[in-house]
Amino acid sequence: MTYQLVTLLNEEEEYAFRDMKVEARKKCDRNVFEFAQCTRDKTFSGFIICRPFLNAMNECLSQYTGEDVRDIYRSELYAKKERKIKDSQGDMLNSFYEAVLEHDVDVDDIELEVLRLRGFKTTTARLLLSRLLFILSLGSVYLFCRWVPSAGAYLKAYRCPVDEADIICVTDEWNETVLVPVEVVDLAEGALEDIFNVYGSGHPSGAGSSSFRQIRFFNYKDIKLILNPVTKRFETILNWKDSCWGHTDNVKEGIAKSERVTNRASVFGENQINIHQRHPLGMIVDEILDPFFMFQVACMVQWFMDEYSSYGNFILVISLISMVTSIAETREKVRRLQKMCLHAGRVNVKRLGAWIEISSTELIPGDIIEVSNLEQQNVMSCDAVLLEGTCIINEYVLTGESSPISKNPISDFELANLNFSEEDPSNSRLMSRWFLFSGTKVIGVRGSDSVGNFQDSFSKQRVLALVVRTGINTTMGSLIRSILYPKPTTFKYIRDSFSYLLILTAVALICMLTTMYRFSSVGYPLDVILLRSFDLITITVPITLPATIAVGVGFSILRLQKLGIFCISAARVNVCGQVEVMCFDKTGTLTQEGLDMIGFRCVVPSSLNNPKSHFTSILSSASDAYDIPRSSETELPLQRLGRHAPSRNPNASVSFSTQDGDYRPPSDSPSTIPKIVAAMASCHSIKILNGELIGDPVDKKMFAFSGWEIDNSSSTGSDGQGFTSLVVRPSGNSDFKEALRDSVIVAMTPVSSPTTVTPTTAGSTKTFTEIGVIRSFEFGSHLRRMSVITRRLNFGTPSSSTGSVFEFPLSGPRPSKDFDVYCKGAPEVIISLCDPATVPTDCAHLLRRYAHHGYHVIAIATKSIQNMSWLKLMRMSREQVESNMEFLGFLVFENKIKPATEAVVKHLNSAKIRPIMCTGDNVLTAVSVARESGILEGDGCRVFVPRFEGDCRDADAVIVWEDVDQDARKTSNINMQLELDPVTLKPVIAIKTTDIEDPDEPQYFAPERFIEVEVKDEYQLAVSGEVFSWMLEYSDKMKSFFRMLIKAQVFARMSPEQKKQLVTSLQELGYTVGFCGDGANDWGALQAADVGVSLSEVELSVAAPFTSKYNSIACIVTLIREGRSALVTSFGSCKYMVVNSLIQCTSVLLLNTIYANLADNQFPYVDLLITVPVAIFMSESGPHATLDMKRPTSSLRSKKVIFSILGQILIQTCMQIAVFFAVRKMPFYTAPQVSVADGVYRCYESTSVFLLSTFQYLFTAIVYCDGAPYREDFWQNKRFVLTLTFLLSLSVYLTLFASEDALLFVDLATLPLEGRLLVMLFAAIDLLITSAAEVWVIPIFSKMVGWAMIEYSSYEESFEEEYDYDDGASWLESERARRRYRAIRKKWRAKGKFYKIVEQDLE
Repeated sequence: MTYQLVTLLNEEEEYAFRDMKVEARKKCDRNVFEFAQCTRDKTFSGFIICRPFLNAMNECLSQYTGEDVRDIYRSELYAKKERKIKDSQGDMLNSFYEAVLEHDVDVDDIELEVLRLRGFKTTTARLLLSRLLFILSLGSVYLFCRWVPSAGAYLKAYRCPVDEADIICVTDEWNETVLVPVEVVDLAEGALEDIFNVYGSGHPSGAGSSSFRQIRFFNYKDIKLILNPVTKRFETILNWKDSCWGHTDNVKEGIAKSERVTNRASVFGENQINIHQRHPLGMIVDEILDPFFMFQVACMVQWFMDEYSSYGNFILVISLISMVTSIAETREKVRRLQKMCLHAGRVNVKRLGAWIEISSTELIPGDIIEVSNLEQQNVMSCDAVLLEGTCIINEYVLTGESSPISKNPISDFELANLNFSEEDPSNSRLMSRWFLFSGTKVIGVRGSDSVGNFQDSFSKQRVLALVVRTGINTTMGSLIRSILYPKPTTFKYIRDSFSYLLILTAVALICMLTTMYRFSSVGYPLDVILLRSFDLITITVPITLPATIAVGVGFSILRLQKLGIFCISAARVNVCGQVEVMCFDKTGTLTQEGLDMIGFRCVVPSSLNNPKSHFTSILSSASDAYDIPRSSETELPLQRLGRHAPSRNPNASVSFSTQDGDYRPPSDSPSTIPKIVAAMASCHSIKILNGELIGDPVDKKMFAFSGWEIDNSSSTGSDGQGFTSLVVRPSGNSDFKEALRDSVIVAMTPVSSPTTVTPTTAGSTKTFTEIGVIRSFEFGSHLRRMSVITRRLNFGTPSSSTGSVFEFPLSGPRPSKDFDVYCKGAPEVIISLCDPATVPTDCAHLLRRYAHHGYHVIAIATKSIQNMSWLKLMRMSREQVESNMEFLGFLVFENKIKPATEAVVKHLNSAKIRPIMCTGDNVLTAVSVARESGILEGDGCRVFVPRFEGDCRDADAVIVWEDVDQDARKTSNINMQLELDPVTLKPVIAIKTTDIEDPDEPQYFAPERFIEVEVKDEYQLAVSGEVFSWMLEYSDKMKSFFRMLIKAQVFARMSPEQKKQLVTSLQELGYTVGFCGDGANDWGALQAADVGVSLSEVELSVAAPFTSKYNSIACIVTLIREGRSALVTSFGSCKYMVVNSLIQCTSVLLLNTIYANLADNQFPYVDLLITVPVAIFMSESGPHATLDMKRPTSSLRSKKVIFSILGQILIQTCMQIAVFFAVRKMPFYTAPQVSVADGVYRCYESTSVFLLSTFQYLFTAIVYCDGAPYREDFWQNKRFVLTLTFLLSLSVYLTLFASEDALLFVDLATLPLEGRLLVMLFAAIDLLITSAAEVWVIPIFSKMVGWAMIEYSSYEESFEEEYDYDDGASWLESERARRRYRAIRKKWRAKGKFYKIVEQDLE
């Protein structure tokens, strides 16, 4: 074998040298600091006075960055790269044969990440052998193979390559294994590209032309994975795209070959989400064969054999009720999902060159369907791309968005670049504009060849769409899969609880062996020995532990439902108590839904009096714009349109700022229509449906502010030369329709006709103006703007005084070659498209001021197109239309925070739960809202925002962090400004001295340095989506990216996909992350978060595990309080059940020393009368009223929990042993007569131990019913207090006052008075010791053990430095402190809490 030649790339070398420079700055920290201190508050003279410090700093830096040091770094990098290449080639040889047998499959789907596939091929001999073993082992081998599927695969088949297997063993990322059969389907001869995206990676050139007649596939979680014959790998068809989808004209004919129709029908299956309702008998068998249920069955058998039928019957009834309830809930859930997915109907489809009507279940990708002819309540039955026409869709069932959304056709460029693997349509603002989702309702359509309003009932207007995904592969199918196959909810505390069961089982086995030995030594019969021994297992292992833990969660869910918070994942309730970071969407979540438009500012063109264009003051009404003075025609084109304006207050006046002071326009200003008003009226995507405006809330606010109206019929068209899709006009024109009718009559009357046309409107000549939208360029999140091309439509009425019909003869509506373009969007984008001469010089300053104060600003520009034919206009590209425009001004919107926002954020901050804002708005606007809501601290806290230096956006780009409240400071030639180091993100003073020449050495220039200075004030970051994506891809995770995540409180200009990436990145740091949004564009983040909360009006939403029907984030505090309460309740129940079982086990073992046991009536007294009601009612305690700053422990393996259990077991065991021996020393004591033939009998020992244990069960319940700071105090739980009072009274009665009959019923001996008082004394002592230990001793002891473990760990020599890029311990004074520092980092690393390490590095 030959190895590759080892070479170093320039990027690798520079990366290594960058680390070298960072280390050099750390080692020369003192010299750098001394130089910084010397030059502070000095200008050029500082470099002369501080020359010695400068030389010392340079000498130190050169010592660690010289050529010798660089050679060492190169050598190490060479060696490291060579070892990596050799290891990879060695591993390649060693794993070659293994790779033939198994491989990983990357599944690009939201539910699946990586699957490990192993192939098996069955043989008749192995199948017969396995069945024989099942029979001979009485089913035990079958159960083992059922519980361990991989063992069953090895038993029934042998390993083989996956492309030859008939059974696939699938293991997911959570190590859950399942066996699935491989199916084979015959196809008509077709190309590989009919099934796979052959032009992606991993396919050789020419693979698309490969043909085959058979496919092998298997279904896993309703996802079909098909064997690719070229790559020999199983691949999904979730993101399939036909290579012919490059141009809309190419796809409008549909599928042309019948073979393709047949093949795609075989590959993609029915266009139906088939959710199979399992037979109840099969579900019962699955429940019975569950390992834990089998253990319950074994326990019940043992109890019946031991004549302990009362508790056995109780457990049997509880198990049957639980089984029936679980099966009923599962079947009801499936029925609801089936109803949700029932969208079958008839649809018109173009296939094989003709339009045919078929069932929607027969649709396949590539079909062309007519959206305007859907059945079944106009519900989309597939995922499709709109090709022709316009639709209004209600996507509430999918996203939770209550407002209908307008859909427009896809462009050829977008269709050609359609790629589902790179961008999910449900998370993409760009794709959602033309993507029709399955399950959404079509409430209005308009064909591209039609004229008129949107139709509520479907007509024959043609609206075409291309089917791209069908059945379970659709977005609705993805939601259904997320419900049917959620991510495993076996969180840490559940795994730990089963670990406790295993430990208790081991303890029970030891006790069982001890009992068997002792009883056999005195000649007990074998059946009695086995019965007594196995009885210890049923006593020690609490089979009701999982049910007890679930009770507390159930109570929390019921309380949440009463408050309007609904849950579809019970296991997530406990996770709410662990939330460390809570992310919020801004608009509609932190702030009120939509924006309120407070006014606009117009650009006043230059004039003779004022040669510079400038802004007016804020105008609070559209009518104010009519009073703005204009320049002459020769100076600048008029900012007006038409000759008729809507009515307004004649006394209204407005002042605006100019360079010469305030100016008030004259009252007799001409009535014209300013273009900025025309832009507000026309530049939007609003549609009318049933008389209601449908569209973006911001667009609706802007249009309402303009005071115009939309023509309900939109009937203005042309004679074949064009089509007007939307017509708007000024409101308040009552005589408009009469004028329009008269103009049409005149247009239709021949010129030579003697007929006199009498107009309906008398008076002076008027010209009424309409604006027709000819063409729209929709808003794109990547472009951050939209634009429209409009045409003026003028109609006139004659003046009665002139005697003529029209002063200027009009022939009615007609097309014109003059058009106007209006564009609106983000200010920085619009300004870049405008002629700089039309943009006022103070525009940037004004915009920054508005953004800084939290206002949302939209800029508007215009452009005139003259003497252009309709055909040329339609062929203009968007870039041509949106170029060299004229800046008109900007609109100012206010987004007020909700009343509850500030209080909720304050609660979260006080509880040390970090709130984060995640929005698509401008970064400065987001900072202002964050400060107002409390997410960012007050104005005194420094907030840094990033910007790219220059136009570079690749790996070599440089990010500069600047304080939003600090202007640049320049002193002489030295630019000193407080910034952040671009790598370490620590505050630095950037002293740029490259232009300073040393007077002593003319050829020497001081190098540019970043000198770190201490900033005492806390600082935070506000990050834009562009910078976030760049840092995620290019920056060093531990040095920069993770530090940015720690310090950033605001993420602005974030796309839906970036929101999801933010959540996953925070989880990678070790945070438990919650996300709260309105469900519209936050679906991906809501699903990815540990706790997703959707603010929706429906009770249950598939968008998130939790849904609040009240649109307020106040539910977050309630949810976290309930989560903490449920978590503490689960821990308390677990500890109580474990200690309770071991108390009873101790009693039995203690009595076994005298060959006795608890009586038949004593077991049900403890199990049914004490344990069951106490465990239920102690879980009913509600949450505490406030959030504590410390979160409850999330692990049953924590020192506090373990020492609590061990401590209580030790205390209760010692107390039982003490009373056992104390009663034997009392004067009244007589030894019992032991006989092997005796059964359970009454004696002083069993009576005293049993009576004391009844108190112990109650005392441990009291100390484990934790109160503040996570739950209400136990005395506020009325049912629990009443239960305790009753049981304590009963125990006192049995101990002190019970009659002979009562004692005989419970099989207790009659103790003399001194014996009874002895038991009460031990009970009182037990209460004191139990309470003191749980409240004071155990917490202190746990902390001491924790400190001791850190101290011990600090002396270990080996430290894993995988995540310790920054040593950070050099500043510590002693070696012991440095060792402890590293030991603490090691502890956090072991727990996965990497954010703790990053926080230490930032200190």
